[in-house]
Amino acid sequence: MSATRQDFGPWATLAKTHAAGSTLARHQHRTGQLVFAIRGVMMVETSASRWTIPPQRALWVPPGQPHAIQMLSTTEMRSVYCQPELIAECESFDRQEEVHAVVASALIRELVLGLFDERFEHDTRHLMVRLLLQTLRQEACLPTHLPMPQSEPLRRATKLLLDSNDWGLPMEKMAVEACMSERTFTRHFSAETGMSFRSWRQRARIVASLDLLTSEKSVKAIARALEFSSAAAYIAAFRELLGCSPNVFRREAGP
Repeated sequence: MSATRQDFGPWATLAKTHAAGSTLARHQHRTGQLVFAIRGVMMVETSASRWTIPPQRALWVPPGQPHAIQMLSTTEMRSVYCQPELIAECESFDRQEEVHAVVASALIRELVLGLFDERFEHDTRHLMVRLLLQTLRQEACLPTHLPMPQSEPLRRATKLLLDSNDWGLPMEKMAVEACMSERTFTRHFSAETGMSFRSWRQRARIVASLDLLTSEKSVKAIARALEFSSAAAYIAAFRELLGCSPNVFRREAGP
Protein backbone atom coordinates (compact mmCIF):
# COMPACT_ATOMS: atom_id res chain seq x y z
CA MET A 1 0.00 0.00 0.00
CA SER A 2 1.32 3.44 -0.91
CA ALA A 3 -0.05 6.71 0.43
CA THR A 4 0.38 10.43 -0.21
CA ARG A 5 -1.40 12.96 2.02
CA GLN A 6 -1.58 16.74 1.66
CA ASP A 7 -3.20 18.96 4.28
CA PHE A 8 -4.30 22.48 3.37
CA GLY A 9 -6.16 23.44 6.55
CA PRO A 10 -9.86 23.64 5.58
CA TRP A 11 -9.41 20.63 3.32
CA ALA A 12 -6.99 17.78 2.70
CA THR A 13 -6.37 15.03 0.15
CA LEU A 14 -5.16 11.46 0.45
CA ALA A 15 -4.07 9.18 -2.39
CA LYS A 16 -3.70 5.49 -1.55
CA THR A 17 -3.29 2.30 -3.51
CA HIS A 18 -4.73 -0.72 -1.70
CA ALA A 19 -4.35 -4.40 -2.48
CA ALA A 20 -7.44 -6.47 -3.14
CA GLY A 21 -8.92 -7.79 0.09
CA SER A 22 -7.39 -5.14 2.35
CA THR A 23 -9.66 -3.44 4.87
CA LEU A 24 -9.79 -0.10 6.64
CA ALA A 25 -11.31 -0.99 10.00
CA ARG A 26 -14.29 0.92 11.35
CA HIS A 27 -13.29 4.52 12.02
CA GLN A 28 -14.58 8.08 11.76
CA HIS A 29 -13.28 11.55 10.92
CA ARG A 30 -13.95 15.02 12.24
CA THR A 31 -14.08 16.01 8.59
CA GLY A 32 -16.46 15.11 5.81
CA GLN A 33 -14.93 12.67 3.33
CA LEU A 34 -15.52 12.12 -0.36
CA VAL A 35 -14.55 8.53 -1.20
CA PHE A 36 -13.59 7.98 -4.84
CA ALA A 37 -11.52 5.45 -6.79
CA ILE A 38 -9.90 5.99 -10.17
CA ARG A 39 -9.51 2.22 -10.42
CA GLY A 40 -10.96 -0.68 -8.47
CA VAL A 41 -14.08 -1.35 -6.42
CA MET A 42 -14.62 -0.58 -2.71
CA MET A 43 -17.31 -1.59 -0.28
CA VAL A 44 -18.11 1.03 2.37
CA GLU A 45 -20.17 -0.07 5.35
CA THR A 46 -21.87 1.98 8.06
CA SER A 47 -24.08 0.69 10.87
CA ALA A 48 -27.17 1.14 8.68
CA SER A 49 -26.10 0.34 5.11
CA ARG A 50 -23.35 -0.75 2.78
CA TRP A 51 -22.35 0.76 -0.56
CA THR A 52 -20.31 -0.79 -3.35
CA ILE A 53 -18.31 2.01 -4.98
CA PRO A 54 -16.83 1.46 -8.46
CA PRO A 55 -15.08 4.23 -10.43
CA GLN A 56 -18.43 5.51 -11.74
CA ARG A 57 -19.59 6.36 -8.22
CA ALA A 58 -18.43 8.65 -5.42
CA LEU A 59 -19.56 8.43 -1.81
CA TRP A 60 -19.97 11.33 0.62
CA VAL A 61 -19.37 10.39 4.27
CA PRO A 62 -20.35 13.23 6.65
CA PRO A 63 -18.25 14.29 9.67
CA GLY A 64 -18.38 11.90 12.60
CA GLN A 65 -19.94 9.01 10.65
CA PRO A 66 -18.36 5.65 11.64
CA HIS A 67 -17.55 3.53 8.59
CA ALA A 68 -15.32 0.72 7.35
CA ILE A 69 -13.93 0.22 3.84
CA GLN A 70 -13.09 -3.08 2.16
CA MET A 71 -11.20 -3.26 -1.14
CA LEU A 72 -12.92 -5.75 -3.44
CA SER A 73 -10.12 -5.41 -5.99
CA THR A 74 -6.83 -3.56 -6.28
CA THR A 75 -7.96 0.02 -5.73
CA GLU A 76 -6.43 3.41 -6.44
CA MET A 77 -8.34 5.45 -3.89
CA ARG A 78 -8.62 9.22 -3.78
CA SER A 79 -10.14 10.87 -0.70
CA VAL A 80 -11.00 14.52 -0.20
CA TYR A 81 -11.55 15.67 3.41
CA CYS A 82 -13.45 18.88 4.22
CA GLN A 83 -13.52 20.51 7.64
CA PRO A 84 -17.03 21.16 9.06
CA GLU A 85 -16.38 24.90 8.87
CA LEU A 86 -15.79 24.67 5.11
CA ILE A 87 -18.89 22.53 4.63
CA ALA A 88 -20.94 25.04 6.63
CA GLU A 89 -19.82 27.82 4.28
CA CYS A 90 -21.58 25.98 1.46
CA GLU A 91 -25.02 26.65 2.87
CA SER A 92 -26.78 24.98 -0.03
CA PHE A 93 -25.04 21.66 0.67
CA ASP A 94 -28.14 20.43 2.46
CA ARG A 95 -27.27 16.72 2.39
CA GLN A 96 -24.04 17.14 4.34
CA GLU A 97 -25.32 15.01 7.23
CA GLU A 98 -26.30 12.04 5.05
CA VAL A 99 -24.12 9.28 3.64
CA HIS A 100 -25.00 9.14 -0.04
CA ALA A 101 -23.60 8.00 -3.37
CA VAL A 102 -23.60 10.06 -6.56
CA VAL A 103 -22.53 9.49 -10.14
CA ALA A 104 -18.88 10.46 -10.52
CA SER A 105 -19.57 12.77 -13.46
CA ALA A 106 -16.78 14.08 -15.65
CA LEU A 107 -16.85 17.33 -13.67
CA ILE A 108 -16.62 15.61 -10.28
CA ARG A 109 -13.82 13.38 -11.55
CA GLU A 110 -11.78 16.30 -12.92
CA LEU A 111 -12.31 18.38 -9.76
CA VAL A 112 -11.14 15.52 -7.55
CA LEU A 113 -8.11 14.75 -9.69
CA GLY A 114 -7.30 18.46 -9.98
CA LEU A 115 -6.92 18.68 -6.21
CA PHE A 116 -3.99 16.26 -6.48
CA ASP A 117 -2.37 18.25 -9.30
CA GLU A 118 0.40 20.47 -7.91
CA ARG A 119 0.43 22.55 -11.08
CA PHE A 120 -2.63 24.34 -9.67
CA GLU A 121 -1.99 27.03 -7.07
CA HIS A 122 -3.45 26.65 -3.59
CA ASP A 123 -6.09 29.37 -4.13
CA THR A 124 -7.22 27.69 -7.32
CA ARG A 125 -7.57 24.34 -5.61
CA HIS A 126 -9.50 25.94 -2.76
CA LEU A 127 -12.03 27.21 -5.32
CA MET A 128 -12.14 23.72 -6.79
CA VAL A 129 -13.04 22.23 -3.39
CA ARG A 130 -15.92 24.66 -2.99
CA LEU A 131 -17.13 23.90 -6.51
CA LEU A 132 -16.87 20.18 -5.74
CA LEU A 133 -19.14 20.55 -2.71
CA GLN A 134 -21.60 22.58 -4.78
CA THR A 135 -21.57 19.97 -7.55
CA LEU A 136 -22.18 17.15 -5.08
CA ARG A 137 -25.28 18.99 -3.87
CA GLN A 138 -26.72 19.08 -7.38
CA GLU A 139 -26.09 15.41 -8.19
CA ALA A 140 -28.99 13.08 -7.49
CA CYS A 141 -28.51 10.46 -4.78
CA LEU A 142 -28.24 6.95 -6.21
CA PRO A 143 -30.40 4.16 -4.76
CA THR A 144 -27.53 1.66 -4.87
CA HIS A 145 -26.95 1.20 -1.16
CA LEU A 146 -27.93 -1.99 0.59
CA PRO A 147 -29.80 -1.21 3.82
CA MET A 148 -28.77 -3.49 6.66
CA PRO A 149 -30.98 -4.61 9.56
CA GLN A 150 -30.07 -3.25 12.98
CA SER A 151 -30.93 -6.13 15.30
CA GLU A 152 -28.26 -8.75 15.92
CA PRO A 153 -30.40 -11.78 14.91
CA LEU A 154 -31.22 -10.30 11.49
CA ARG A 155 -27.66 -9.07 10.94
CA ARG A 156 -26.45 -12.59 11.67
CA ALA A 157 -28.87 -14.01 9.12
CA THR A 158 -27.92 -11.52 6.39
CA LYS A 159 -24.23 -12.14 7.09
CA LEU A 160 -24.84 -15.83 6.47
CA LEU A 161 -26.28 -15.02 3.05
CA LEU A 162 -23.74 -12.38 2.01
CA ASP A 163 -20.69 -14.33 3.16
CA SER A 164 -21.79 -17.55 1.49
CA ASN A 165 -23.09 -15.97 -1.74
CA ASP A 166 -25.77 -18.66 -1.61
CA TRP A 167 -28.48 -16.62 -3.30
CA GLY A 168 -30.90 -19.53 -3.26
CA LEU A 169 -30.69 -19.84 0.51
CA PRO A 170 -34.24 -20.66 1.66
CA MET A 171 -36.12 -18.13 3.76
CA GLU A 172 -36.65 -20.93 6.27
CA LYS A 173 -32.90 -21.26 6.88
CA MET A 174 -32.54 -17.47 7.22
CA ALA A 175 -35.32 -17.46 9.82
CA VAL A 176 -33.73 -20.34 11.72
CA GLU A 177 -30.41 -18.46 11.80
CA ALA A 178 -32.28 -15.49 13.29
CA CYS A 179 -34.14 -17.77 15.74
CA MET A 180 -37.50 -16.62 14.35
CA SER A 181 -40.47 -18.04 12.53
CA GLU A 182 -40.62 -17.19 8.82
CA ARG A 183 -43.56 -14.86 9.44
CA THR A 184 -41.75 -13.02 12.24
CA PHE A 185 -38.56 -12.85 10.16
CA THR A 186 -40.43 -11.32 7.23
CA ARG A 187 -42.17 -8.72 9.39
CA HIS A 188 -39.04 -7.66 11.28
CA PHE A 189 -36.87 -7.62 8.16
CA SER A 190 -39.22 -5.24 6.36
CA ALA A 191 -39.50 -3.01 9.43
CA GLU A 192 -35.71 -2.72 9.86
CA THR A 193 -34.63 -2.33 6.23
CA GLY A 194 -37.67 -0.67 4.64
CA MET A 195 -37.72 -3.42 1.99
CA SER A 196 -39.18 -6.87 1.63
CA PHE A 197 -36.62 -9.65 1.93
CA ARG A 198 -37.21 -10.59 -1.71
CA SER A 199 -36.47 -7.04 -2.93
CA TRP A 200 -33.46 -6.78 -0.61
CA ARG A 201 -31.96 -10.02 -1.89
CA GLN A 202 -32.43 -8.89 -5.49
CA ARG A 203 -30.60 -5.63 -4.75
CA ALA A 204 -27.89 -7.52 -2.87
CA ARG A 205 -27.27 -9.69 -5.94
CA ILE A 206 -26.91 -6.67 -8.21
CA VAL A 207 -24.55 -4.99 -5.74
CA ALA A 208 -22.48 -8.19 -5.54
CA SER A 209 -22.22 -8.27 -9.33
CA LEU A 210 -20.39 -4.92 -9.42
CA ASP A 211 -17.29 -6.64 -8.10
CA LEU A 212 -17.60 -9.50 -10.61
CA LEU A 213 -17.88 -7.01 -13.47
CA THR A 214 -14.29 -5.90 -12.80
CA SER A 215 -13.16 -9.41 -13.79
CA GLU A 216 -13.11 -11.00 -17.23
CA LYS A 217 -16.21 -13.08 -16.50
CA SER A 218 -18.93 -12.90 -19.12
CA VAL A 219 -22.34 -11.47 -18.28
CA LYS A 220 -23.77 -14.96 -18.74
CA ALA A 221 -21.27 -16.42 -16.24
CA ILE A 222 -22.03 -13.65 -13.71
CA ALA A 223 -25.77 -14.23 -14.07
CA ARG A 224 -25.21 -17.94 -13.45
CA ALA A 225 -22.98 -17.28 -10.42
CA LEU A 226 -25.67 -15.04 -8.91
CA GLU A 227 -28.35 -17.64 -9.64
CA PHE A 228 -30.44 -15.55 -12.02
CA SER A 229 -32.71 -17.59 -14.26
CA SER A 230 -30.95 -16.22 -17.35
CA ALA A 231 -28.53 -13.55 -18.53
CA ALA A 232 -31.52 -11.55 -19.77
CA ALA A 233 -33.09 -11.59 -16.29
CA TYR A 234 -29.83 -10.34 -14.77
CA ILE A 235 -29.47 -7.58 -17.36
CA ALA A 236 -33.06 -6.42 -16.80
CA ALA A 237 -32.62 -6.32 -13.00
CA PHE A 238 -29.28 -4.52 -13.36
CA ARG A 239 -30.74 -1.91 -15.70
CA GLU A 240 -33.71 -1.32 -13.39
CA LEU A 241 -31.43 -0.45 -10.47
CA LEU A 242 -28.48 1.27 -12.18
CA GLY A 243 -30.00 2.62 -15.37
CA CYS A 244 -27.59 0.90 -17.77
CA SER A 245 -26.61 -2.59 -18.89
CA PRO A 246 -23.80 -4.54 -17.18
CA ASN A 247 -21.56 -4.22 -20.25
CA VAL A 248 -21.99 -0.45 -20.41
CA PHE A 249 -21.20 -0.29 -16.70
CA ARG A 250 -18.08 -2.43 -17.24
CA ARG A 251 -16.82 -0.26 -20.11
CA GLU A 252 -17.15 2.85 -17.95
CA ALA A 253 -15.25 1.25 -15.07
CA GLY A 254 -11.82 1.65 -16.65
CA PRO A 255 -9.39 4.45 -15.69
